[in-house]
Amino acid sequence: MLKWKENYLVSENIKNPEKIKQKLEKGKLTYDIYLLTLSENPDNLLDIIAAPMLIQKSFYRICPMIIGMARGKEEAMEMVKNLISEVYQETGSFRVAEYLENR
Repeated sequence: MLKWKENYLVSENIKNPEKIKQKLEKGKLTYDIYLLTLSENPDNLLDIIAAPMLIQKSFYRICPMIIGMARGKEEAMEMVKNLISEVYQETGSFRVAEYLENR
């Protein structure tokens, strides 16, 4: 089962995020959906994952906590930019995980 942040971020162009979430949970293919996750690499803040990667069972099992969903790579990158900007403006740091936990 995928791990989802409560109140995960959703881009403007996603009309029914719960329906997409259910498809992803069932392992169904979804095109043009990108997921934002907290990075497990200490050198990175966030990762952007193309949803079709979840078709691979090994990747599905190790997928980090999902904090956002976007339609298209451009929207995903814009969401990351906006989130990091917000974190820095609010806290003066880049501790995204802590910020989201206390949000």
